[in-house]
Amino acid sequence: MVARETVGLRKKNTGVRKRGKERREQLIKAAYDLLCEQPVEAIAFIDIAKRAAIPEGSAYHFFSNKYDVFSALAEELTEEFIISLKRPFRKDQITSWQDLADQFVKRGIRVYRNNPPAGQLFLGGKTPPEIKLQDRLNDRAVAEAMLDVLNEHFVLPDIPNFQNILYYFIEITDLMLSLSILENGKITGEMIEEAQRAGRGYLSSHLPENLVKRRRTA
Repeated sequence: MVARETVGLRKKNTGVRKRGKERREQLIKAAYDLLCEQPVEAIAFIDIAKRAAIPEGSAYHFFSNKYDVFSALAEELTEEFIISLKRPFRKDQITSWQDLADQFVKRGIRVYRNNPPAGQLFLGGKTPPEIKLQDRLNDRAVAEAMLDVLNEHFVLPDIPNFQNILYYFIEITDLMLSLSILENGKITGEMIEEAQRAGRGYLSSHLPENLVKRRRTA
């Protein structure tokens, strides 16, 4: 297998000038648009370059292959999950940590529904293992954001490696959503409830039933 076809080969993004950054973003946007229309396995690097209106040879200055582009897109989509998680909640939405856990799942699903490529890259069965590995790394950043939000709302007990527990929560709930797509072709309401139930059940093995709610300052 030649270097350009190697799955997971990442092009280092160092010293890129403004025009180079713009072209890089054009390629990422092209990959996003193509994933809205086609399955991930049907897209070739040349398709991404053509959609971005960038010669294929020039595109290789920014990404080594299509997997490299998809990994960069996955990183940008991860930021969407973090932004969504950190948006303020209404007071009546959060009365317990269980409510917050359910809201984490709901907000994640909203990002999936607003960004179809995220479903392909993070939940689909055809994504290459190397991109799945990148997703796992990204999920650890999401878990860190979840920990910040939980700390904002509740006094947490001293639990070693609790961020890892939240990472496992993400993997467990995403598994339920992946099964929904595999079996139904979409995320169903029933499987959303199953994802929430699975997430709450896992966290309840580490958290007490009730946590002290933090007083919110005006």
